[in-house]
Amino acid sequence: MATITAHHETLPQTQSKFAFGEYARLALFSAMPLAAFGGANFVAEAMGAQPLFFSPGGLPGWLGAALHLTLLFTIGLSLGLAYATGRRGRKIMPWGIALVIGMVAFPFFAGWLDAFALALVMTFVLLIGFATSLRIARVSRLGGWLMLPTLFWVGFGAVLGLAVAAAWSPPFALITAQNTAPASV
Repeated sequence: MATITAHHETLPQTQSKFAFGEYARLALFSAMPLAAFGGANFVAEAMGAQPLFFSPGGLPGWLGAALHLTLLFTIGLSLGLAYATGRRGRKIMPWGIALVIGMVAFPFFAGWLDAFALALVMTFVLLIGFATSLRIARVSRLGGWLMLPTLFWVGFGAVLGLAVAAAWSPPFALITAQNTAPASV
């Protein structure tokens, strides 16, 4: 008479090895954008540049940095989920790499751009993110949902940047220029 333990009934050995490989792949995909940002930060710091993060409404810069790194993590996780679906998911990788490059490079160039150029770059990154999100959502529902915070945050930055740029450029600049600054005493 053979006895079966609870361990043999609930967790076959082949399934645990497979699950470990899937989790390792997701962890690797999640860490790659963060590693790319770390490498870019290392090179930029050697050249004397520092990243500027989007922190509207008086939020501290470190909170903007933490949010940016969290978004990079979720982008990597979404790409990992899409990659795990097979051939269709692997075709998304060039779009995902373009989005990661845009999200990694953007904070380092933000200080050199004026308001309108900054808003245009944010809009371009938003469009790449939107295209990538649609492709990811077709193959991985969870991956598509994980891309939403990135779209909301980058979209908010693009809309805010375009609104500020429009408020200080013609014809609206004529209205705002009428209010002169008070003379200093």
